[in-house]
Amino acid sequence: MIFFGRHRHKSIWQQLLLFLIVSICLLSITSSVTAVWVSYNQSRQVLQQNSLRIADNLAHLSVLSLITASKENAHDALSQVLGFNDVTGVAIFSDSLDLLLKQGDVDWKNSDLDLWFPINAATTVKNTGSAWFIAAPVYLENTDPLSNDSGAQEFSLENNTKSLLGYVMIKVSKESLVKLINNLIIYNLLVTLIISILLIWLLNRGLRHLTSPLSQLSETMNEAQTSGDHLVAEIEGPREVQQMARSFNAMMNSLEQQENKLIELNTGLESEVEVRTHELVAARDTALVAMRTQSEFLANISHELRTPLQAVTSYIELVTEELEIHPEFDAQVEDLNSALHSSQRLLNLINAILDLAKCEAGKMDLSAQQCSLTDLIKETENTIRPLAAKNKNRFTIDHPSGDLYLNVDKEKIQQILLNLLSNACKFTEQGEISLKCYLEQNKIYWEVADTGIGIPKEQLAQVFNKFKQVDGSVKRKYGGTGLGLAIAKHYAEMMGGSVTVSSKPNKGSVFTFWITIPNEEKY
Repeated sequence: MIFFGRHRHKSIWQQLLLFLIVSICLLSITSSVTAVWVSYNQSRQVLQQNSLRIADNLAHLSVLSLITASKENAHDALSQVLGFNDVTGVAIFSDSLDLLLKQGDVDWKNSDLDLWFPINAATTVKNTGSAWFIAAPVYLENTDPLSNDSGAQEFSLENNTKSLLGYVMIKVSKESLVKLINNLIIYNLLVTLIISILLIWLLNRGLRHLTSPLSQLSETMNEAQTSGDHLVAEIEGPREVQQMARSFNAMMNSLEQQENKLIELNTGLESEVEVRTHELVAARDTALVAMRTQSEFLANISHELRTPLQAVTSYIELVTEELEIHPEFDAQVEDLNSALHSSQRLLNLINAILDLAKCEAGKMDLSAQQCSLTDLIKETENTIRPLAAKNKNRFTIDHPSGDLYLNVDKEKIQQILLNLLSNACKFTEQGEISLKCYLEQNKIYWEVADTGIGIPKEQLAQVFNKFKQVDGSVKRKYGGTGLGLAIAKHYAEMMGGSVTVSSKPNKGSVFTFWITIPNEEKY
């Protein structure tokens, strides 16, 4: 995987050729090394066996020289052995390891003899990197002709089959073995190289012939991808490549037909889109005009309704004050209070609709003025505490120490806070309501949290829609128009901020209102 990963950008012919070259080289090297190793082991064994036989022959030739202690006889025996190839030195010892005679390059230490002898048969006593030291015992056997010679009666054997006379040693050089191995390595490498070159040449020719149709098909595919034309590939080469070429041609034919259909559909679609676009533009313009007309109508009708309703409310208040001093009119005063309450609710609804209409029509303006954050929170607290106490809720406030003067529209900020807090008071009974104010960088945050009924997750995205409450049952139980949160979000966005909400049913809600304040404002 690593090998092919490094060459993934090469052609299939190059990858196959490279793979086969590496495989042939590895196989050739393995075969050469194996052949050299086998030849070396066989040659070494043959040379060692021949050397052991030479040592045995020398032991037989040395019987007379050891019996007579004659160096002349020993010289004759040693000279015959030195004539063998690879034998570079010979020596004859008595049974007490005294040297009788040595010839050629044979060296040892006297201490080595004690380690090597006695031995019972021809043995390799020392193996160096360049030679073997082979020793053999010299025995006089009862079948030896010398045991019956009249001049050597004292050495005749009666009951013993053989008697140890001494030892012979030969030094066999490994030079011919090394030369043989070197020659084998050179010959094997030459043969391997020639065979590898021949195989690579043949494989190159064969692979080119096999992969040429595939390469042509690949070039045709690449050209089709680059140019975008629907080209046709030639069907030639092996059966698999021909099948690929047929599939490619079929795919090109199918793509050409699909492209022609797409061109036809696109032409018709462009015409239809153009018609639909004109219709949508006209519908958008109509909707914008309708929205503008709606907003203007709501603003005008709200204004026309608010003026007489304020007069009716003032008249009811005057009549109530006159009748309250007469106990016999208590029932009428109660009715008038109900009418006054309904009038105030209707007036609040008209004011909310008027504010929302102004926001949507883009006619709502900001009136920035410098105000104290502490005073703003204090005024909000004075308005909300009675509402919180009405449902037996505990109201807490947490705001920064010190004071901060803001250059903002105080009335709209206070209206946002009152909308959020009044909702919290309305939807919470015998719970906790908190207002927390804090600063982060150049933003000021207000968090209104309650432990009321909460809002289902699937309806969180709709709480800021106008005329929208959680559900119909809630609206019937708690009342309200569903405009407070929509107006609060409009005001917050006008001041460069926003209002967000998080809630869990029956666990309460947290509304976060924030605006951006200029950097030059200080405590």
